[in-house]
Amino acid sequence: MSRDKEGLLDWFSQRLNLTEIFSLLTSYGLFYAELDSRKPLREALAEAREQPLPSYARWPRVLGLIAVVLLAIEILTGMLLALYYLPTPQTAHASLGAILRDVDFGWLIHQVHFWGAQLLIAVLILRIVRFFVQGIYRAPRELIWVVAALLLLVCFHLDLTGRALPMTSQAYWSSVRALEIVSAVPIYGNLILFLAGGGGAAITDLTLIRFYVMHVAVLPLLAVTFIYLHFSGIRRIGLAETGGEASYSGKRAVRMHLLNMAILLTVIFGLLVSLAVLAAVPFQGKADPYSTVPGVQPPWYLLAPFGFLEWTSGFLPGWVAGLFLFIAFMAFLALPFIDRSQPESRGRMATLLVAALVLVAWVFFTIYGARVA
Repeated sequence: MSRDKEGLLDWFSQRLNLTEIFSLLTSYGLFYAELDSRKPLREALAEAREQPLPSYARWPRVLGLIAVVLLAIEILTGMLLALYYLPTPQTAHASLGAILRDVDFGWLIHQVHFWGAQLLIAVLILRIVRFFVQGIYRAPRELIWVVAALLLLVCFHLDLTGRALPMTSQAYWSSVRALEIVSAVPIYGNLILFLAGGGGAAITDLTLIRFYVMHVAVLPLLAVTFIYLHFSGIRRIGLAETGGEASYSGKRAVRMHLLNMAILLTVIFGLLVSLAVLAAVPFQGKADPYSTVPGVQPPWYLLAPFGFLEWTSGFLPGWVAGLFLFIAFMAFLALPFIDRSQPESRGRMATLLVAALVLVAWVFFTIYGARVA
């Protein structure tokens, strides 16, 4: 076949393993079926269309796909901001001001980046809650839970390291509050403060540089890796099926998946733009490390630990309260290996009761932390 008669896709397929390249999308849930990388792309796609649409790609269980899309938006907008941002305490605030004032749509990209981070964390929390309620953490899905919990932790740190970069007064002191909470946790807190430059809860020149490196390189790489591992486990084991749930295959499955992705992109983009315009984060004055801004709170996802530390400060040493937080997180991470109960058993009911008490305590300490901040 001459080059003039063969299709462009076939021409590239003869020279590149397009099937292997395209299969990368399946590792992040953007395409629902695995592809046989030994076959040409057209043939592999034809076989993939006959596979049923997996549960994670059907409504309403698309929180994983939403997380992937939000992370992609964060990476894209972060790259655009990095073109103009200067990561030093002397230039950070002024460079962000130039982005907001002089760069076309710079203010929109900055706001979308901020709100995308908050939505990403919220979606990951909701997904963890759904996994718990539906018991998806049980064998053989233990690693799905562990990786999801570690991904949430990485995204916490992505927001934390990015929070200080504008070097506005609000951003600076909110980051300091967060580091004060982190420093109270044994082992973990020592590690984070060491990575931040060893300056304690203060944000020094070295801290800002390290936060920038972790925010734009180390932590995004970790997040992408954990998402890959997460969807790899889901593709291999699958999620729990719900009775009466419709299953599609063939061309209808492709149409449903593309429709779901189109709806997701439209809703996410519309929500982010709406938040960016209607709830824009104000650009404040440059941070003064020697002038504490009263009433500044830590990030919303750390209000509960902050409230717990403040509430126990009158009768518990700080390291004991921090140790309790560390043990609580390790128990949360190891939940699949601790709770071996079966559905509808007394052990499962006890687990749900403990979870309900933890949720009540989390809400209580969040409200308390918001009041005392």
